[in-house]
Amino acid sequence: MTEQDTVDVVRARASQWQAALEARDLDAIGDYLHPGYALVLVIPGPVTVHRDEWLRTLPDYVVHSYDIHQQTIDVIGDVATVMTSATQHATALGVDRSGGFVVSDIWLRGEEGSWRVWRRHSTPATAREMPRLDDSARPAS
Repeated sequence: MTEQDTVDVVRARASQWQAALEARDLDAIGDYLHPGYALVLVIPGPVTVHRDEWLRTLPDYVVHSYDIHQQTIDVIGDVATVMTSATQHATALGVDRSGGFVVSDIWLRGEEGSWRVWRRHSTPATAREMPRLDDSARPAS
């Protein structure tokens, strides 16, 4: 498989993952998540949402629209990065999460050859606090 073929495979997986996310399809989405998946935010403050919490939040994360403006995919060995500039209209746990975002996904290729997203780093252009399911998941101040 050429490097371009691998980039195309990762691009297709990323697109399918986004579609499953927008559909809030818990059955399908598991195929795209690495067991160690986490959503990591640094703005407006540090937050790490691990896989289990992220999956519990998904039914209440409603994406009304998601428009990709630019996307860059790089692959080296069994690691791929998908850098995306996008605008979304969404609500998470009833809180508005609309706006522009820079999203960096790190994908790992498993021994069976399947690509799964390990980390998502999301930086909102307009920083708002990420809603959480409970206060026990928040880092100590």
